[in-house]
Amino acid sequence: MKVKSLFVSFCACAILAVTIAFKAQGRQQPVLPDPETGVLASGGFTDAEIKAPDVEAWFFRAVSGYPAAIAFEPVVLFKNGEYYDVGEDPVESMDVEAEKAKRPKAWGKWRKAGDTWYLTNSQGKEHDYKLGSGNWFPAFAYTGSPKLKKAYEKTSGGDYGNGTNALFKSRINFIDDTHFTQGEEGGVITPNSTAWNKTADAGTYKIKGHSIEMTLNSGKVVKRSFAFGASGTPPKATSDMIFIGGDAYTDQD
Repeated sequence: MKVKSLFVSFCACAILAVTIAFKAQGRQQPVLPDPETGVLASGGFTDAEIKAPDVEAWFFRAVSGYPAAIAFEPVVLFKNGEYYDVGEDPVESMDVEAEKAKRPKAWGKWRKAGDTWYLTNSQGKEHDYKLGSGNWFPAFAYTGSPKLKKAYEKTSGGDYGNGTNALFKSRINFIDDTHFTQGEEGGVITPNSTAWNKTADAGTYKIKGHSIEMTLNSGKVVKRSFAFGASGTPPKATSDMIFIGGDAYTDQD
């Protein structure tokens, strides 16, 4: 009995330590095994569900770069003070440590003072953003409203100098509430050669919150992050711009 009592006390201390650690990191507290029985209580989180910190808010920001003059990037602010430039994978099921290793420059720290958000990137450089300034907007989850438009397109590329030009276009058509088609084409033109490529796919899709799952006719399942853009004052969700896999698509209806 004394051995069992010591074991139960040890387990209780371990559970308390794990709980404190998760709260300090701003992560959901997992449901841990009962120290008496070792059985996981119902409602326990899966590994994927406890990997991402709790989300404070979604935004998207306007950034300048080369060769495009301006682009829009979705950003997630986590409650633990970190931010993340959203990539392909849904944030809800993202492996944080793996993503940090793969895209270290996508991570940074954020704070808010008054009406201004301050984001410090991985190189230690701070940028400030404010709603209504033209460079910082809320991004919204899919809730069924507003409805998706029928066609969206993403275009990138430009003049890279020395006679080299590139153009890449990606188009997705939401035929109805469950079916889609998509196509991509792009190429590079140089003074001496031209290369061009086209691809096309179709299948079914479903969207929940900030993730979209597309099942191609080939059987391949693709999961990507998702968000609506914003418009108006105060800003509200709009289907004129959506973000899939971290990329901005604009309405082509």
